Amino acid sequence: MKSYNPPSSTYRLQLHGGFTFADLKDILDYLDKLGISTAYASPIFTASPGSMHGYDVTEPHAINPAIGNIEQLREIKKILQEKGMNWLQDIVPNHMAFHMSNHRLYDVMERGPLSPYYEYFDIDWQHPSPELAGKLMTPFLGKSMEDCVEEGEIKLAYTDKGLEINYFEQTFPLSISAYEVLQSVLKDSDALPVLGLFDDLYQQATKGIALKDWVQVKRELYNTANRSVLEGIATRISNDKSVLLQLMRQQYYHLSGWQEADRQINYRRFFTVNELITLSMESQTVFDEYHTFLHSLYREELIQGLRIDHIDGLRDPATYIQRLRMLFGSSCYIIAEKILEHEEVLPPDWALQGTSGYEFLAFTNHLLTSKDGEKQLTTWYQELLPEQSAYQDIVYEKKRLILERYMGGEWENLIRYCYALKLADARTNREQLKEAIALFIICLPVYRLYPGQFPIDDYSREIIQSTFVRIRAMNRRAETEIGLLEALWEEIPDAERARNRLLFLQRLMQFTGPVTAKGVEDTTFYIYNALLSHNEVGDSPAIADFSINTFHQRLAARQQHTPASLNTTSTHDTKRGEDGRMRLNMLSLHPSLWKEQITQWREQFQPGDLTLNDEYFIYQSVISGFPVDGVVNAEYIERLQQYLIKALREAKVNTAWSAPKEAYEKHATTFVQRLLTDEGFLSSVRRFIDIIDEQAFAATLAQVLIKITAPGIPDIYQGCELWDYSYVDPDNRRPVNYNMRRQYLENIISREQQPDFFQYLSQNRRMGLEKLFVTWKTLNFRRKYAELFLDGDYLPLQTNSEQIVAYARVYRQDWVIVIVPLFGEIGVDAAVLLPAGAPGKWENIFTGEMVNGGGQIRVAEVFEKFRLGLLKADF
Repeated sequence: MKSYNPPSSTYRLQLHGGFTFADLKDILDYLDKLGISTAYASPIFTASPGSMHGYDVTEPHAINPAIGNIEQLREIKKILQEKGMNWLQDIVPNHMAFHMSNHRLYDVMERGPLSPYYEYFDIDWQHPSPELAGKLMTPFLGKSMEDCVEEGEIKLAYTDKGLEINYFEQTFPLSISAYEVLQSVLKDSDALPVLGLFDDLYQQATKGIALKDWVQVKRELYNTANRSVLEGIATRISNDKSVLLQLMRQQYYHLSGWQEADRQINYRRFFTVNELITLSMESQTVFDEYHTFLHSLYREELIQGLRIDHIDGLRDPATYIQRLRMLFGSSCYIIAEKILEHEEVLPPDWALQGTSGYEFLAFTNHLLTSKDGEKQLTTWYQELLPEQSAYQDIVYEKKRLILERYMGGEWENLIRYCYALKLADARTNREQLKEAIALFIICLPVYRLYPGQFPIDDYSREIIQSTFVRIRAMNRRAETEIGLLEALWEEIPDAERARNRLLFLQRLMQFTGPVTAKGVEDTTFYIYNALLSHNEVGDSPAIADFSINTFHQRLAARQQHTPASLNTTSTHDTKRGEDGRMRLNMLSLHPSLWKEQITQWREQFQPGDLTLNDEYFIYQSVISGFPVDGVVNAEYIERLQQYLIKALREAKVNTAWSAPKEAYEKHATTFVQRLLTDEGFLSSVRRFIDIIDEQAFAATLAQVLIKITAPGIPDIYQGCELWDYSYVDPDNRRPVNYNMRRQYLENIISREQQPDFFQYLSQNRRMGLEKLFVTWKTLNFRRKYAELFLDGDYLPLQTNSEQIVAYARVYRQDWVIVIVPLFGEIGVDAAVLLPAGAPGKWENIFTGEMVNGGGQIRVAEVFEKFRLGLLKADF
């Protein structure tokens, strides 16, 4: 197997029916010219029909036909190899789609324990609830199964797969366990011709044959039967509600109302999404089967790297990574999607190159925010909404909301598991234990820990200690049960009890992440609106006292521990586009002006029944997503309205996904319509954005340069080489105009040597040409000096101005210096101080000019033509 180095850069692509392998093939020349080394693809495996993201995999052993086929991927491979480019593949080991096109799951629902996939999915077949014992909960009905049968919404139907259960457009298998019901009610002569069919089917099913063989045998047997007789049987049973109900109760699954899954459930979901069922990936058998096709793609060198989606969902991530590394070898570039909280680090025993980069987004975002201005905005927000709780209190409150309202079934399962493992007994107060578990999930300050053996590591012990301090501050009444839970983290000599403790803790950890993600990212971030730019995946408005020194410390640690982590600033999961985020950051430079503007808007435009908090959210959202050309059309208004509906439902205060309040949502969208069709409001928005955009443009360019030159691998989200003012998905998955980007890049390359080039860039700033230029120039420079940026030391450089950040990358004799502006005017005497032994002559990569550095570099000289510095030592 050929050895591959980490990428010099990645370009994230969302593949689906609207952007296929053929479309990707058409832009490879452009990506190569831009300076990209690696195509970073969303999941390409067969997914639910119409999937726009690919995380709802139905068949991991085939390429999604909506995207393309293996031959097209081979053609892409040849082109990539010719250009020296690679492929990084996003994989989804945690879950698959709960959809009947998922043939493994369909087989489990049809053949139950006789299916070879019976233990493939994370299902509790021993659930104590009578309707779930030995059955998979299937929560896709609008009401109870009994009501659906009574109202004629559930029917038995004959389809091309044989007899199936129909519920409107959805179909479910007829479990072989229900054949007995059919035979008991079909006694008349009309049914005799097919009674043997059910005997034959059952006999074949009990052999436990492979899925493909079962499908073939089943088809052959059904083909020998009389179709009209089977259709008549289906109609008869559908019209006999008592028999149909009896038939439904004999299935290997229990159809139920979709909301029932919030109260009790016997399969593990992805977060709270009923339509995504998780896998028992801790099983070696499941691991081996799931990765078969993926590994064949790697062996054929169609892919060179892996990005593991939602690694925190796995029971034992360390073992999973170890198995993956053994299968794919040391040459495969492997990273994981992992959100690291402030000062949290990746577990050192994980054989990964790093993460998908949210931590980079966070500390770069804070560097490019005025902390004084942010504090003023936060204080003013608290004055506007004195009844609003503090941020951390909202986090606790909303994590509890998610646990109680949406994950009550998972919560109950954890308690029952604790008793089943004999970690609690009859003397334990069950309700107090339930509360202790809830408090632990709510108070854990990170997404999860990774207990794999005793004793636990020092970092985990420190987190556990602080968590229980907080728990006891919130509840003293459940001390006995809190103490019991705390003791589970301690080592004991009894091997079986130690094993049971680990089993419970690992299971517990599979739910702390979902509660945090749903409680914080998908609830609190839509409620606490002090400055929305820090309500971001991987980031937090709670980070205080962030300084330039903090930034340097983070980057130095990144180079030491995970130099091949991605540096990302936008992803398919971020809450808003990177340039919209920078606009909001710039509010921290103008807090007084922003307060005046908001006060004026509130007086002028009465929002009716909207809450002040939601009104303030709307104003910030207008600023973050306002078209860069200032033109507001019907499409933009609709985009903002759709985003607002999603945001309000995620907040779960005045409306919610589970119970939409259409009247309130209508008030909100009407208010947006009124604002964005009022010329006075639009004029004031344009004036305000004119003030902040100059600084926002500069901050974005600084972020781009840092992203490409700092420790880590720069990742460009599709289309973000130009300005990106998107809202959260699905808005950030809109089609990208690559013809326009290709033309812009060609114009830049052809005009670069002309004397008016930087004037040309400046004149076309609103088109994003400056951002495209910095991206193109720096990516290609990085690709040329890949070793320098991957392995080179990171040296913070001293400056005599607080408005400048500078650092050097040094590898052997190669030196590069990066200089970026922060906020405000930079004095004419501003300089970057060079360490002893640094070279004295430098080439400005952006302008081609030479810069002398006798102990220091004058910033004014570097910024004379273009306000960024990328300097290469010239010996």
